[in-house]
Amino acid sequence: MHCPSINVFGTFFPSWMLCAIGGVVVAVLAHKVFAAAGLKAQVKPPVLVYSSLGLAAALLIWLVGYGS
Repeated sequence: MHCPSINVFGTFFPSWMLCAIGGVVVAVLAHKVFAAAGLKAQVKPPVLVYSSLGLAAALLIWLVGYGS
């Protein structure tokens, strides 16, 4: 067995790292969207909500990209 990896500029990165970065990007974008929509005050507790959104996005990226 081998870990799926991605060739980025000649260096191989583990695929889970790309998925984690994607999850962080989704969480940041969700924060911006909630703030622009005026829903930022309604999100309680924000640390749990945004980390859950990021984790769900990372797992979805992994499932779509590497699932069978």
